[in-house]
Amino acid sequence: MLKASIGSTLAMVALVWVTQAVSRIDFATGSGNSITSFLHFMSLLIPQFITAVLPFGIALGAVQVLNAMNSDSEMPVLASAGIGKWQVAKPILIAGFIAGSYTLFSNHFIEPYTNATSRDVLTQSRADLLTTLIQEGRFTRVDSDITIYVNEKNGNALNQIMISDTRDPKLELIYYAQSGGVGEVNGESLLILNDGEIHRKTVGTQDITVIRFTSYAISLSQFSRADGITTYFVDERPTSYLLDPDPNDKRVQRFPGEIPAELHKRFSDWLYPVLLAFAGMALAGKPKSHRGSSIANFVLAFGAAIIYRGLSETVIGLNKETADYIYLIYLIPLLGIAISAWMIATQRTIEAPDWLLIYLDRLAQFMKNIRLAFARRKVS
Repeated sequence: MLKASIGSTLAMVALVWVTQAVSRIDFATGSGNSITSFLHFMSLLIPQFITAVLPFGIALGAVQVLNAMNSDSEMPVLASAGIGKWQVAKPILIAGFIAGSYTLFSNHFIEPYTNATSRDVLTQSRADLLTTLIQEGRFTRVDSDITIYVNEKNGNALNQIMISDTRDPKLELIYYAQSGGVGEVNGESLLILNDGEIHRKTVGTQDITVIRFTSYAISLSQFSRADGITTYFVDERPTSYLLDPDPNDKRVQRFPGEIPAELHKRFSDWLYPVLLAFAGMALAGKPKSHRGSSIANFVLAFGAAIIYRGLSETVIGLNKETADYIYLIYLIPLLGIAISAWMIATQRTIEAPDWLLIYLDRLAQFMKNIRLAFARRKVS
């Protein structure tokens, strides 16, 4: 069971990592140092990818093992031998609790450290990463309150630039420039803007000041916060800080609901691998003879994982605005575990509709025919 879950999890982590890397980097530009910095930055994101896909890996691993037992007629044999459903479920649930324990540890210790380190790398390597992270024709959120748009990019040269800077809660800045580029002067990394304007707006008023310039340089080392101190998101803070936050923290003052939402998320996320272990057993733990049902089990398990995680993220988002729904952060996974446990105990399951089973059966047969055709071609 653990082997199947680890295999599914690693495959999904690799897919997510490659997808994120391809979407964030332009290999046609940038120096070798920028690629190294980028890969270092992406490697620090792996822990959060693991915890994000781990519940899916547990669900798919459970279904894979139970499908194999069904296809080998092991489930009816175990039932006739008097082995109960909970005995069959035991290794699956143990795997779920192991995954949950890792998630709990990662949420409180590994991810805050790697997330904060990635923020430091992003700040310190801003000159290297800027040209690789920013893509043509897209609004790129470089930091919590900084968004950059570039219409055209050619190496370090940028054209048609727009920068929104709201790091100062009392002042909104928008930079427009016809062209620009990233360079280094006296060891300091600079974003140089040419032929543009700065629009300064005081928050709470309609007063806008327009400053035109021929050339303007922005220090990338200061591109973290207006006072030069790196601003960390709540998921980059250690749990000890979330339990006793600095009342003078500007982000705490602006978004007071983020800290309790993040704190309760860290204490509840471990329930989802356990929930999906129960759900996998509930969906695929009953003996089935239809070939299409094996694939249907994967579809149902993956769908259940998406629904539960979607509900979780929705509730966490609500609690960033108000603390009225904190209880739902725990209620959703606990209720899901209770429902799945009841289904296992009463030998109930969710059956896919006949039309889906027939379609999946035909799909399985089609894939089998393709494999046989390739096998015959290799032999000949």
